[in-house]
Amino acid sequence: MATEDGSVPAFVRVKNSIRVIAANPENLERGLAYVVQVILEDFGRVVKREILAIQDYPKRGVYDVTFGGEGVYRSFMGILQVFSNDPRLDGFKILPHFAEEERFLVIKSYSPFVPLKEIEAVLGRYCKKLAFVGKILNELGIWTLKYRFKAVFEKDTYPPARFRLGTVNIDCFFNGMPVFCKRCRQYGHAMEGCTLCQNCGKDGHDGKSCPIAKKCNFCLQGGHLYGGCPQRKVEKAAGDPVMPSTSVDLVSPLSDGEVSIEKDSKGQLVVKRIKTVKGKKKPEVSPVFVESSETVVVESRSRGEKLYKFYKGKNTAEIKDAVEGWSDSDEYEAMDKIISGTQENKDIRKAVLSYIRGLM
Repeated sequence: MATEDGSVPAFVRVKNSIRVIAANPENLERGLAYVVQVILEDFGRVVKREILAIQDYPKRGVYDVTFGGEGVYRSFMGILQVFSNDPRLDGFKILPHFAEEERFLVIKSYSPFVPLKEIEAVLGRYCKKLAFVGKILNELGIWTLKYRFKAVFEKDTYPPARFRLGTVNIDCFFNGMPVFCKRCRQYGHAMEGCTLCQNCGKDGHDGKSCPIAKKCNFCLQGGHLYGGCPQRKVEKAAGDPVMPSTSVDLVSPLSDGEVSIEKDSKGQLVVKRIKTVKGKKKPEVSPVFVESSETVVVESRSRGEKLYKFYKGKNTAEIKDAVEGWSDSDEYEAMDKIISGTQENKDIRKAVLSYIRGLM
């Protein structure tokens, strides 16, 4: 019997699994042994060691089969699709646990300001179906910069495990994802030892010396980059209206628990906190005008100093993880070279921190 429309209840769905349903559960000759020996082994060319588990409900004639890997599952479903009218399947209905190999995607953005519509537009190029499930919150109910989607991929296609919108990296996770290189953003190998260009994906040069002009990483067209993409301008124009700015009066009278500034007997400035006692009238404070011929210069730490202060207490493994998620491509490439060219872990940490401290 050919595979018919239907679905497996959501609460029992397992990846790489099928449900075999017998039309007549009372026919013992077509029970568990028939499912394994005829449908799986003979028809589907699956050997026993490739079957991870079977949950059988003989009174209902239901057999949930979980294969040992995605490859075995895909092979069986491919045979079923081509030979769905095979007589060995008469009296049975076979359903995948996830219709059309539906998968859950977890998307991690490294900035809360990347529009969700732009992320959906990129993922949509690789999916036949894409549905937004919601934001992922932590135990305190605060957003973690992660989204959850349900997707059905195009045939023999995966969304990139990492892509970029402007200078912001976006990571994509899903069950069964192949090995992925975060350097060149291609599947099939890891980042260690990769020599492919980050711009064109070819060997023999790096991204900085690539002869091919960079393309917009949103619409993938040449002639402009992400910041000037006309498709993004249309999205922005159709988005939320810009809220008018509000002026704030920074000068206000002192209230409970505030401070006043006065000069002491030596002419130095002194900060005094006003205290009030319950039931007593608040003291009246006359305005104090401070004049000083001295110019006070407040130095603001550079971006590199702020980052250095944050990372100097981290261990080497934490710093490496931070580098892998670095959003600026030029800075990432520089730190990647530092890590690759340094032998000792303590030297890696020192060299990377030194580079970070010098960032502007």
